[in-house]
Amino acid sequence: MYLYCYGRSQKAEETGNRLMESCEGEWIRSVENFTLSIGESAVRADGAIILILPLDASVKLLTERIYPVDIRYPVFTIDPSGRFAGILRHMGYNSFEMLSQMCEVLGCKALSVESDRGETAPDLKKAVEAYNMIPDKPELLDSFAEFISAGGNVSIYSDLPITLNEPVLDSISYSMYMFRSNQKKELGQAYLAASQDDKPAVFITCSTLPDIEAGNVLVLTPRRVIVGLELTARTDPDYAVETVERTLVNHGIMPSAVATIAVSTIVRDSDAVKAISERLGCYVTAFDSRLLKAVKLPLAATYSPVKVDADTCTAAACLASDNGNIMVRRAGDKNTVLLTASLRRGTIALTE
Repeated sequence: MYLYCYGRSQKAEETGNRLMESCEGEWIRSVENFTLSIGESAVRADGAIILILPLDASVKLLTERIYPVDIRYPVFTIDPSGRFAGILRHMGYNSFEMLSQMCEVLGCKALSVESDRGETAPDLKKAVEAYNMIPDKPELLDSFAEFISAGGNVSIYSDLPITLNEPVLDSISYSMYMFRSNQKKELGQAYLAASQDDKPAVFITCSTLPDIEAGNVLVLTPRRVIVGLELTARTDPDYAVETVERTLVNHGIMPSAVATIAVSTIVRDSDAVKAISERLGCYVTAFDSRLLKAVKLPLAATYSPVKVDADTCTAAACLASDNGNIMVRRAGDKNTVLLTASLRRGTIALTE
């Protein structure tokens, strides 16, 4: 550890010197000058800030000096007499391990231990159930949920709109890494990197991911995709299923993310639509043709000068998804089945 110590009294200096007899470090003589200078230099991987002050003074310095310039160090507080120590800010590696080492050197009491984080930990399984997410490894979901409830921290990666009820507290359990909907490549790269890391990671996405073995990565697929279907001719059910699945995968969408098939009432009872819904395990909703024709579509269907007579699949997808974000429009086999995939409007509240 390399410690940046700050104190204002003789007691604080004595406590800090005792600590630095066992650890590398230096004294901060001015917090303002420190925050300005450290922001311009590389952050040490083993660095930490130690505020040897009364607790209220440490919190004031953290919120008014350190947070505003976003110093990327964990921050600890120790009372000037060296009786207790606590973590004010987690960052990077295991802050509790560092706290334990400092308490051992000073013989002081830790204000909190790692298991205390379970008191504010969210329930991952409750969010999975609420949003009908499909885990690729159910046993890993159980393991991660127990790990989080015991005070552990997991990395969350997603290209979907996700909210945390109380971001300050929830970020103790969840380290969030968010991607835009058009960053499928970057999300895949993050998945590859996470598969090589021992840190628990969860990917919440409707997008396809690289087909590799990732033992410590849990993929949760929410059923949030609406597929509007248009049968352009009499279609063999097996071929229709194959076309829909292939089209979704080719456009980076997991077939298991489909929640609803939206069609016109004319084709609702067709064998092809039944086969697709059964294969995807999703519902079928149908709209009257007059209602579909009245839909004001968000985009022109094509740049081609050839007039498109109908775009039933897009109209159905827009209605069923409450005008959600279109992921792929009018794709598939124009001689048999076409689809438009839309993401259902709304966010995923990962914590309550």
